[in-house]
Amino acid sequence: MRCFYYRILLANGVTRRGVCKLSVVQTTSAQMYLEKRWRAVVLSLVSLPKWFTSLYDAYCTLSRRAVSHADLAEFFRNLAVMLGGGVPILSAMEELATDDGDSATSALAGDLLESLRSGASLTESLERHPDVVPETVRNMARIGETSGTLDTTLGDAAEHLNRVVGITQDSKRALIYPGFVFGAIIAASMFWIYYVVPNISDLFRQMRVELPALTTSVVAFADYVNGHFLLFALILAVTIALGLLLIKHNPRVRYGVHKLAYQLPVSRVIVRSASLAFITEYLSLLLASGVNVVHSLDVLQRSLGNEVYRRKIASVRLGVMRGNSLTDEMRVAGIFPGFVLRMVSVGEQTGSLDKQLAYLAAEYRRRFEHVVASIGEIIQPVTMLVAGGLFILMVASLFLPVYQLIGQVGILR
Repeated sequence: MRCFYYRILLANGVTRRGVCKLSVVQTTSAQMYLEKRWRAVVLSLVSLPKWFTSLYDAYCTLSRRAVSHADLAEFFRNLAVMLGGGVPILSAMEELATDDGDSATSALAGDLLESLRSGASLTESLERHPDVVPETVRNMARIGETSGTLDTTLGDAAEHLNRVVGITQDSKRALIYPGFVFGAIIAASMFWIYYVVPNISDLFRQMRVELPALTTSVVAFADYVNGHFLLFALILAVTIALGLLLIKHNPRVRYGVHKLAYQLPVSRVIVRSASLAFITEYLSLLLASGVNVVHSLDVLQRSLGNEVYRRKIASVRLGVMRGNSLTDEMRVAGIFPGFVLRMVSVGEQTGSLDKQLAYLAAEYRRRFEHVVASIGEIIQPVTMLVAGGLFILMVASLFLPVYQLIGQVGILR
């Protein structure tokens, strides 16, 4: 792969200049491509140094619009349909590049078209976009080109991307209700701290009521927050931002958060269902496409977002490379249910591992959908505990002294 700076004269007399990345190395080959591509006269052509290619790739990555998995699935489905109907791949890619739909996928199709016209294969063209096209899809395209079933494998890749999108959307939907509930609890607590507690504390001061230690602590905390509200808000915002950055960029912190989520009662159900649906979906697709177990586990390891499962899959992969069975290594990992282990064992013994994993993927997608649908019932006990704890704290710290004050007034009468 080499970048070239070109200046060409088009048929309409307009001079065009720019940079292109081609799969050729010789300047003469690049000149032939540009003349054929633009039907123009090449005025000047300069082969740029190799280090410029990295800068060019970085620039293309930063300037390119993000392509969602849903749009990517639609793109590959349309490409598979046209290839299955006998449309040549260059013509199909031209159609997708000029499509009036999503501009991000049209830009991707344009880049792939330029690469295909320069003589690269579809697999080589997709390899230039690792930030956009998942490795699973790139592997399936390679297998499809090798076996002559590109339309079928791209169709399977589109279905796979749709299922991954479904799992991701369900995961986000599962977090909406807990986020709303705990957000409401936090908002109610801030209302009490900012408005209710100061008013009641002023009443206590005016009446010179002797307050218990718990009430004194709550009043002091409320006074501190109200007196340093901006500082408190700034510290809270910085803490949240710093925590999110550490989770995103620090594997150790991310592992700790994911491990905690895996161990907590409610989040464990969500994390386990989503992760198992994702793992079995990836493995079944890769194995069915002809990718060996070790390479499939390697791709899966890099694709997983959960650090706990990522490390377990890495250890499973190393064990399989040493010659152990997939079932034994998954059992040693200790995070896979017996149901999964039995199905994988049957698949290894009968040579139908991809089919067994496909069955598991469908089953865990169904279970995860059930978890998302019943998330309200699952989280209700936790909600009641948190809300009840805050209610008891407020009653014990604020209302009991009020009752004592009313009782003293009644005695004085």
